[in-house]
Amino acid sequence: MSATGNGESRSEKKISKSTTNGTSTTVNGYSHSNFQQVTVVREVTSRVHIKLQGQFSSSVDGPLSSSISIENFLDYVAAERLRRMPHRGSKWDKVLKWAEYFASQVSIYQDCVSAFLPHSKEAAQLVWGCCRALLEMGPGQAAALERAFGVFYQLGLTLSFFLRNHRLFSVSGEIRQELGHAYADLLTFVTDVTVYYRKRSKAIDSIDFDSHFGRTVDMFFQHRDQIANAMWTCQLQHSAGLGSTTVDIQTIRQWLAPQDRTLQILFSNRMGTRIVRDEYTCEWFQKELLDFTRSDDDILVINGKSGCGKSVLSGWIVERLQRPLGRKSYETISYVIGKLYRATLELRYCANKLVEDADIPSQTTSLSIVKGLLLQLLEQSVGDVSLYKSLHGVLELSKRTSNASKIEPALWRALDTAVKTSNNLMIVVDGLDEVMGGQSAALPIFERLHEITAAKHNTVKTIVLSRPFPKLPRPARQFAIDPTHTHDDIHHLVERSLNLYHHFHHQKQSDKEVIIERITHSANGSFLWAALTAETLKKEETHGGFMHVLEKAPSTLAETLQKLVSTLDLTRNDTKLILSWLLVAERPLSLIEIQNLLEVDVGKHKHVGKIVSIKEDIIQACGSLLVIRDGIVRFRHITVRQHLQELATQGKLISSSNAQQDLTIRILAYAKTYLTRRHEPSLEPLEPQFLDELFQSHRLLEYTVRYWTAHFSLSPMHKPSGSHSFPSEFKAALPDSTLLALIEGTCWEAQTSATEAVEMHTLALKIRQSVFTHKSESVLQCQITVACTYEKLSNTIEASKYYYQASRLSRTILSKQSTLAFTCATAYLTCTTSVTTTTRTEITNQKEEMLKYVIEIEKHTHGTTSEVVIKYSKLLAELYVQIQETELAAIVYREVYQACVERYGKSSEEVTSISQILTMVLQTESKREDVTEYTRSFFEITEKTMEVIDIRRIKATIRLTEIYEAQEEYFAAEEIYVSFWRKVIEVCRLTRSIESHERKIQITIEYVRFLRRRQRIAEAESILLGLWAEYEHEVITSETLVIYIKSIGVEMREIGILAIALSVFTSVWSYFKKSNRQTSIEASSTAVLLVEVTQEMSARTETTINESVLIEVFESTISTSTTSKVEITTVKTCETLSTYYARHERWADASKICQKLLRTLWPTLITDQSSVVLSKSFTLEAIEVSRKLAYYYIQERRIEEAEKVYLYIFRATKSHLRVQDDLVAESGTALFEFYENLNQISKAIGVYKELAEEYRRTLGLTHVLTTKLLYRLGDLCTRHKQKDADRYYLEIVTSLNKGLDFCHREALEATIILSKIYYEEKRWSDAQKLYITLWQTITKRCKEYDISTKVVETTYQRYVYILEKEIKVEYSVLRQVTVEYRETCVKVFGARSEITLKATMRLAEICERSEKYQQEAILIYEEVFRETKETTTSTSILSILTEAKQRLAHLYVTTVSSSSTHSEKAVTLYLERYKHTKTEYGCSHESTLTNLKELVILYKKQNTSLFQIAAIRELQSFTIEVITTVKDSKKLFDSGVALAATYTSCGYKEQGYDLLMELRRQIIAKDISSSKDFGFEVASVDRRSYVFLVVFEETLKGTKKISCSEVMAELLTESILYEHYNRSTKRQTSFETILLYGARLRSFLISKERRGQATKLEDELYEMFQVNMGPAIKTNRKITRIFFIVLLEELGEDKHDVQLGNAACIAGNAGVLAVLNKGKFQEAYDLASCVHQFAMYHHSYQHTHNYDYGFKLSLYLAGRGAKRCPDQELRAQMLELSKTILREALGACKSIQVNFVQIPIKVLNDLVGLMGEQKNYEDLEWLLTELWNSRHSQSSWSSATIVWIGRRLVEVRFAHKHRDSAIHLCEDICYNLRRVWGPLDPTTIEMSILLSKLYTTAGRYHKAMGVHEEILRQEISDETDEPTAHNAAQTALTHLELLKRSYQRLGGWEKDPQTYKDLYSQLVNVFGKEQSWQDVQSIDKWSNKGADAMGTFTAPTTWEFISREEGKKHHNLLRRISENWAVSAMNGQNGDHRE
Repeated sequence: MSATGNGESRSEKKISKSTTNGTSTTVNGYSHSNFQQVTVVREVTSRVHIKLQGQFSSSVDGPLSSSISIENFLDYVAAERLRRMPHRGSKWDKVLKWAEYFASQVSIYQDCVSAFLPHSKEAAQLVWGCCRALLEMGPGQAAALERAFGVFYQLGLTLSFFLRNHRLFSVSGEIRQELGHAYADLLTFVTDVTVYYRKRSKAIDSIDFDSHFGRTVDMFFQHRDQIANAMWTCQLQHSAGLGSTTVDIQTIRQWLAPQDRTLQILFSNRMGTRIVRDEYTCEWFQKELLDFTRSDDDILVINGKSGCGKSVLSGWIVERLQRPLGRKSYETISYVIGKLYRATLELRYCANKLVEDADIPSQTTSLSIVKGLLLQLLEQSVGDVSLYKSLHGVLELSKRTSNASKIEPALWRALDTAVKTSNNLMIVVDGLDEVMGGQSAALPIFERLHEITAAKHNTVKTIVLSRPFPKLPRPARQFAIDPTHTHDDIHHLVERSLNLYHHFHHQKQSDKEVIIERITHSANGSFLWAALTAETLKKEETHGGFMHVLEKAPSTLAETLQKLVSTLDLTRNDTKLILSWLLVAERPLSLIEIQNLLEVDVGKHKHVGKIVSIKEDIIQACGSLLVIRDGIVRFRHITVRQHLQELATQGKLISSSNAQQDLTIRILAYAKTYLTRRHEPSLEPLEPQFLDELFQSHRLLEYTVRYWTAHFSLSPMHKPSGSHSFPSEFKAALPDSTLLALIEGTCWEAQTSATEAVEMHTLALKIRQSVFTHKSESVLQCQITVACTYEKLSNTIEASKYYYQASRLSRTILSKQSTLAFTCATAYLTCTTSVTTTTRTEITNQKEEMLKYVIEIEKHTHGTTSEVVIKYSKLLAELYVQIQETELAAIVYREVYQACVERYGKSSEEVTSISQILTMVLQTESKREDVTEYTRSFFEITEKTMEVIDIRRIKATIRLTEIYEAQEEYFAAEEIYVSFWRKVIEVCRLTRSIESHERKIQITIEYVRFLRRRQRIAEAESILLGLWAEYEHEVITSETLVIYIKSIGVEMREIGILAIALSVFTSVWSYFKKSNRQTSIEASSTAVLLVEVTQEMSARTETTINESVLIEVFESTISTSTTSKVEITTVKTCETLSTYYARHERWADASKICQKLLRTLWPTLITDQSSVVLSKSFTLEAIEVSRKLAYYYIQERRIEEAEKVYLYIFRATKSHLRVQDDLVAESGTALFEFYENLNQISKAIGVYKELAEEYRRTLGLTHVLTTKLLYRLGDLCTRHKQKDADRYYLEIVTSLNKGLDFCHREALEATIILSKIYYEEKRWSDAQKLYITLWQTITKRCKEYDISTKVVETTYQRYVYILEKEIKVEYSVLRQVTVEYRETCVKVFGARSEITLKATMRLAEICERSEKYQQEAILIYEEVFRETKETTTSTSILSILTEAKQRLAHLYVTTVSSSSTHSEKAVTLYLERYKHTKTEYGCSHESTLTNLKELVILYKKQNTSLFQIAAIRELQSFTIEVITTVKDSKKLFDSGVALAATYTSCGYKEQGYDLLMELRRQIIAKDISSSKDFGFEVASVDRRSYVFLVVFEETLKGTKKISCSEVMAELLTESILYEHYNRSTKRQTSFETILLYGARLRSFLISKERRGQATKLEDELYEMFQVNMGPAIKTNRKITRIFFIVLLEELGEDKHDVQLGNAACIAGNAGVLAVLNKGKFQEAYDLASCVHQFAMYHHSYQHTHNYDYGFKLSLYLAGRGAKRCPDQELRAQMLELSKTILREALGACKSIQVNFVQIPIKVLNDLVGLMGEQKNYEDLEWLLTELWNSRHSQSSWSSATIVWIGRRLVEVRFAHKHRDSAIHLCEDICYNLRRVWGPLDPTTIEMSILLSKLYTTAGRYHKAMGVHEEILRQEISDETDEPTAHNAAQTALTHLELLKRSYQRLGGWEKDPQTYKDLYSQLVNVFGKEQSWQDVQSIDKWSNKGADAMGTFTAPTTWEFISREEGKKHHNLLRRISENWAVSAMNGQNGDHRE
């Protein structure tokens, strides 16, 4: 099974027909370069791998295995199929089919996408591994796995769709990207399912699959749709003849599909709502379906009554057609009319309930049918341009017309066009009789289908399922479903329904079968009747009630329904409501929708959450009338709906109209509850994503939006004519929600045609207008929606009406300046453009109103001179002209004229044109003065050249005065000024013209300036005051005059009249403000002056700021500023205002005004930061304002914008200023602190790094700025654990210490930090260099630099460590450094300081190392003692003192030979330390033991008897103390080792042995006779002391041959064995216990070669054995003794929990086998009898561990596995004993329910053979049944072994007269063998022949004939599994002969004789030339009687099953099918999949 047919690996086969040339590849005609890699799969694979690691190990077969492949996965599926042998059509069968298909599609897909999807193979391996992990959950979880793999199957079909269009992968990067995302979603989904299922394996039946995994699956199919769209786009782009077609495929798809999301889910195949047919059902139709596909018929009509299972069958047909049928693949499209599911969705026997839903009104029309079929064709036919063009044309037609009757024919034509290009297309339509309109509508649909199908020459076929029609309009093949067809299906349905019901389950099997058959027969083919009857039976609580109901079961479906309904409490409110809602609902309702409806409080109009479990509530309320699946509630059958509708008409339920009203009110109340947030009215539809989120959050909302008007229209509230009737409940429930109206507009537009939509919107508007006031925003939104919808229908008149209403209402409830009101007004004007009239009418008034409104708003927004104002003003003037109101027209034209002058200039074409029009209008009005006023000024100027006020004359006068003044002829100049000034004043007085006033002011100002120049300020002031007095209270309308007046203020300011100047500027500013001219240049300059004067006055008088004035000033000045020219006043005004705002925490205002300034002053900072420049002017001020702006951003939490500002300032200053400039440093610091405050350390470091680089380059490394910055960088990196800190410190050290042998003062800190870094990073060489420098600094400049003691101490410690450990310098160097250390400490810190003492100790330690300086070390330590006595003893000083004592004691010991004084001091110090550690830590502590050893060694060195005695005494007393006080075994062990080692090392081993012997006597032997001699008594210590004794002895011996553990174990073992044996004999315990203890003691003694003791013990035990077993064992004493000895040997084994019976079986079988193999058969027989007698006496075989020994013993006696006895008489006795033992063992197995997995397969094989040889069929069937049932858990059994066990079980069942079960099992085995090994595999053929024999012997000749016919058809197929034609010919000949016998036994043919004749002809064509076929008799010559015994069943002669498959190889057909799929997928086919 592990190899493919030709030995070629699946991965070696190529499926893509592509050629590669260099880096370019051509795939199916598309040329492309190397693909850009799509990495999403790699990322998801990595993430999934981590997720799976928490659930699975990396085993060879696990999901994480890297070795898994499609081949070994298919091998696993094959093995699983052969192990389970699922029945055809069972859940597990379907799961395995889907698994192999899905896995194969994934394999093909990953091959195809691997070029651009990295890790696609790894992803595929994870998918296969997860699928395997799911399958390993087994068929016990088949129900849950069916759901999962059903979805996997759908994903596989989608992959197949991708692969059929693989040529497009190379064309589009978008396609490849989406393919990657789809693959990633697939992987995520599969792994999520796997992990979730595996974690919840005990509760997966209750998993809500959709809620857990629906989102991922939806994402996959979204990518699928996007891929399809992209593929369509690519195809259409490469297709000619499309013209200007622009509609994308998604638009067409959405138009064809239903819009309701619930319907989309119900009509999709994406989740497990498909293929949910019950097990085993509908398989009977395969033959009929195959016959139809092979026939020439075009249409198959399947008729059947209601409830007979048509919808189930339609689903089965669609499912079956998805796989090849008769070696032909079909593309299938289907439609289920009005049912819950479309396409491949079907009726289901769900949870033993028959499920069928009633019609969905919107989906029962002819239009919906053709749309549904076309939608499926569109999905399957990517790139079919003709289909696209047809659908595009229909779509455009639907937009242009409101007549649906034109659309449907066009769609049918499109369908007809589409199927022309189809190959093997099957159309399946279910429920044709349920189409809206009844039979009159159904028959035309049938005719259309017939027309489409009949003309396509067998490339298209149609299957229609329906209740019978009286007569079909066209000929068609018909099939009527009758009860005989569905008998088995109903039988299975009833059986499964009742099986778990206890009153049925506990009955006899025969009684069960009678009940099932009775219900099945009474059902008369009605699944519904059978299901409802079963439901009724299960409600009975007693057996009597069950049988009574069964006897009284109604005979008709109507009666059954009536009885079922009678069980409900129809008075219960919930029951009535739910049933009534479902009856009137526009589609099935979901659980959550019903829950939401029930939770609506109609009285209070709010949602009250009170339902805990809606599902349970519905079941309790409505019983089995409803079914719930996937969260959808529906009637179980259309008959149930019809029955309830009758009850509603009878008043037993809520009437239809009242139900409509109640449902309307409830759904609106629900919407009102949740749609509470305000939403602005809008002309734009809502975004789909927003709608999805809204509908997902509020599950009833979508139903409300789509259907509330429909329910309202069918309720009593709706009045077709007149006013609607609105009860108070409705008014209270209707939401006044703009959002609801918006949702309606978005949904209804896509849901219906424009005509239907406008009707719905109009109704909704009328309802809202009636319920709400006209000031409601929802009314406004409705008006807008109606207007837009009418506009789409090109009905502009109606649209304009609603736009007008909307605009007016917008201004009322929103504001006059509302954008919406303005937009509606302009839309109204657009719609009424073509409307003209000559009189004032209503529409004229409306148009005038809208024009005036638009002009007013536009003036306010953009000023009077905007183009929009001019445009609509012209329209308004034209309107007045049209209605002959020229006076109004003139006014408007004047405004237009002024606006044009200001906007375009006097010489522009616009002004000329308007002037002409205005003149014409004024002439019409006879206003001659106005005309003269416009023309006189220009005429007079040209006529009179030298008037006083002529500008040229003024200029000449001024010039003359300037000349006089320059010549210092001041009197003459002043005389001219005064004379001319008087003349101008006179002219001004006479003419009063604007120009004269301008000239007067002009000449007066010039004269004032003259006076100022002459320092005659008082006179100038008087003149200015008088001049201003003339104009102060005048209403001035001339801008030029105003400008001259402004100059008066300027002059006043110059001479210091600030208060009056301010009033002048304020007056001028007021003019510009009133005329809306604030942005003009003059207004701006006035504003500047106003601000400056205000600031000057504030500076002098501390006047408070006038915010409004400042704002006006700022706005005006900023508008006139440019980048190159900004006034300082503008800057200061900004600073003043921003500071004012900041003080009041008005951050938004502050940032806004700074932005406005910077846009002009420093625009690149605000708008274009890619260009880094400084402000061209006011640089300091610009930077300061920018920093303020950044600060204000931070306060507003606009962090990213603040960062950009800080960063830009830094870049600009650094780029354009000198690096040492303070602004650069300040900018860098500001940016750094910003980053640091945000904890963005890397960015902060980056700022300083960038600045440091500039410092280095410009200032140099030693500059103070560089050094400071490097310190900051180093410190920052250190604090935040960033890299490169050492680099910055090194720069400081290197630059500042250059040329010095010590540290520069500024570099000291850097040197210390850097040395620490090097030390910690173990950079010893670098560290040494630094420490040398640092040490020099400490020794020379410690006090100068004020270096701390911590730095000194740490530096010394690290420096010495590096010198000693890493550099390994000489001793002298270390000593010298230490001397310097001490000297420096004494000099700098004083001799008694703590650091000096530490330095002294360190010097002593260094001296101690050298023998030369040891005396010096002693002196130093003694000096330490002296110093510490004279100082305060702190903790640290005490620590130093303690250390000094220890070191000094050590020195005394090492120098003991040189000084007796030292010796005495050493003893004192060592004894003191020993006692201290013993007191502090205890005697078993390591320190105490070490100190003891050192003390004893010191005693030993004294060489005096006194010290020797003291040493031995101390050791002994210490040992006794350890034994008596220490209880911890580990401490005893360690102490024993240490003390023994001390005895040995000190030369006291003999004394140690003496002590050990005394201890053993006292502790083990309890002998204390010599305790006084030794001075101790320890007999009372417990066994824990054994540890000490053992290790003490072994350590003293110094040997390792026997471990301490062994010594200890032997000691304890012997003691325990004797203790147990003696205790058992003394207490007279059971014989078995004594025997067990004795056997173990005997075994121990023998192992220690103590034979005598062992023999004595054996004799004692045998006598006891004889006494106890004598009555049971009848064999002679010798045999009994032999059995006894082997039993003792077995019992003596050191085993845990030894059982006497088990030991007897093991020992006895071994003894018998040994004697048999020696040829002592009589002795073996006697011994076997003895063993059997003992086993019977003790019931040994009844134990689970012993029964198999009975099997083995019986086999040995029969000569199986041992020598066979040649003596026939003795052999007969042995066989009889064997049979007896076997029967006993089998009986024991049955009683203890043995799992045969525990028995070796070879033993089982021998047992089967033995039973068969004995013809013990009863036990053989039982054994084989047990083996067959345990095959699932036998991983070691091969598939061949399982097959042959199954075969033997079939044969023994048939031989034992259990024929039906034998045939059933044989059918299962044959079916699975055909799927796995192929129909022509030798084993498959053998099993098929066996099945034929069983059929024949059972009299089922027609079935036997079918078996042989199918094999013969396989033999003549183009593809055969046989390697040679000879074998195929021989096999065909055999089955031809068997077919002949079946023909003879049946007496004729089952089918049309021509079928068999054609088959024979094909056989002759294929095999006729073979020698074996030369004499074959023609089929025409066969006799129809006289069959011989060939092909009948006979029992086998040998029954073993293992050897049957030796040497045979089988090919896994699944592999070849997978490979065929690969090739077919690339060719756009479905591939081969044999059944």
